[in-house]
Amino acid sequence: MISIVIPTYNAARFMPDLLDSIFRNKVDDMEVIIVDDCSKDDTVRIAKDYPVRVIELARNGGPAKARNIGVEAARGDIIFFLDSDVIVLDGTVKEVKDYFDKDPSANCVIGICATEPLNKGFVPAYMAMFEYVHLIVRQYDRVSVFAPRCGAIKKDLFIRVGGYNEGYRGADVEDFELARRINKVDCIILDPKILVRHQFANFRQALKIYSRRTVMWVHLFFREKKLDNAGPTSPGNGIAAICAFFSFLSLFLAPFIGPAKYLFLSLIAVYMISNLTWWNFMRKEKGPGFAARALLLNYLLGIEIMFAAIYAVISYPLSKKEMLPD
Repeated sequence: MISIVIPTYNAARFMPDLLDSIFRNKVDDMEVIIVDDCSKDDTVRIAKDYPVRVIELARNGGPAKARNIGVEAARGDIIFFLDSDVIVLDGTVKEVKDYFDKDPSANCVIGICATEPLNKGFVPAYMAMFEYVHLIVRQYDRVSVFAPRCGAIKKDLFIRVGGYNEGYRGADVEDFELARRINKVDCIILDPKILVRHQFANFRQALKIYSRRTVMWVHLFFREKKLDNAGPTSPGNGIAAICAFFSFLSLFLAPFIGPAKYLFLSLIAVYMISNLTWWNFMRKEKGPGFAARALLLNYLLGIEIMFAAIYAVISYPLSKKEMLPD
């Protein structure tokens, strides 16, 4: 049986489209579990209009805790995690079922977000395509990340590795931390046929998310000493962020230090080369104007990421060195 586990918090505006998309994709031997984390809107009322099991938490504990509770309540041997702000594209639930049916030894698989986000706007479109490009290159291959917005795992493996770390209270890097524990005992495969559309952040939200998650990801890196081989946190994007940051600094130093302009040009060249794959993809999909704006946004976000990374390095000695599941 497949148990679809969805944590929710004030997700009323997403619930009809999400649940309609799931039940359009309904397969035999499937259940849907909504774990509501003390929503103050109509999330629960809307969810109860559908044939789902709703678990209402007495206290707000965050998505990691909500997912763990959903797994505890699940009757299925396969847990298919979805976020509340996605819709499932046709064939996705069946693909999850078929994936495990075809390979009984398989234990963990993730899907991918479509290049067209649920919300309109330049920044969401950029983020959707940026993430897609950095994951699709690893299709049907092992990846170091596990995205709960669209990922499935055998229940026994999830329990064996300890589930989500409830020390992470927000939508932080709990998925990266879990992936590292999964990869110590098994592999995570990317199946591009498992496909959702996702609500991505706007510019203000992106700044906040990138800053917070960068700090937490750097702390996690210091603890685990592991880099990612896919997604926006892969090494190539780290190189691009470093080049953006130091080229920005060298630009200000150029009027005072002659060689700084040559450093700036060298760093910009490396920055462009590091970003060439996703830039070409966006240029073909959305045109050169969109791709040029995307490059500027990426440059600005790279500078912000590096400021956050510097803060993470400084603050790491004061952080919790051990964040293990209870």
